[in-house]
This record gives sequence, structure tokens and C-alpha cells, in this order.
Amino acid sequence: MNFRCPDCNHLVSHIPPTHKCPDCGHFSHDWLIDDWESFAAIKRRHIHYNLIIMGLVLINILAAILYQSTNPFQWLINLIFLPAFISWILCRKQLSQKAHYKGHKGNIVFPWFAGFGGL
Repeated sequence: MNFRCPDCNHLVSHIPPTHKCPDCGHFSHDWLIDDWESFAAIKRRHIHYNLIIMGLVLINILAAILYQSTNPFQWLINLIFLPAFISWILCRKQLSQKAHYKGHKGNIVFPWFAGFGGL
């Protein structure tokens, strides 16, 4: 796995212990991981999660219509479709632009819904 300096785009095989780029001398905690295969695998997993969420929402809408539900919570839970759809589109767009890939940060591992754990 290679790492890329966020300032000068210098590639190194490991992050220096001082976090200073050996080429430009810039200190940064924001070194980018330069590994397209792991990035693509993570984005494919996010696409899979989004498709599952969108499918469950469509089943929920169908059940709400079929059973003529008046429960507002059941109708409001369908709003989770919007961020799943947006994330699905963005992940597909990022996967189609391999030529524009310049590295990624470690926080892309978590999907958009990971923040809901504290609710």
C-alpha cells in the first residue's frame, strides 16, 4: 500500500514517523492512501448497502399502501431512501472515474448511515 503527500503528491511506501514529507518537508496528518483496489472494494460494498436500504424502503412503501397504514413513523422512515439514493449515485460516479483517483482517506470505510448508531 502506498501513501501520497497531500501537498506535493509524492508517493511513499509507508508514512514517515514524523509525518513530514521527505520530498517537500510539509507536515500533515492527512496523508492519502493510494490504493485503487481497496477504494473500489469499499465503494462496491457501500453500493450494496444502499441497494439493500432502497429495497427495504420500497417494500415498506408497498406494505404501507397495501395495508392502508396511517402510522406516520412508517411513512417517515421512507425518507431514508433519499440519502441512500444520493450515496448510491455518488459511489457509482466515483467508481467510473478511476483516472481522476488521487488517493483516499481512511474515513471512507464507514458508510453514510454509520453516524446513526448514537441515536
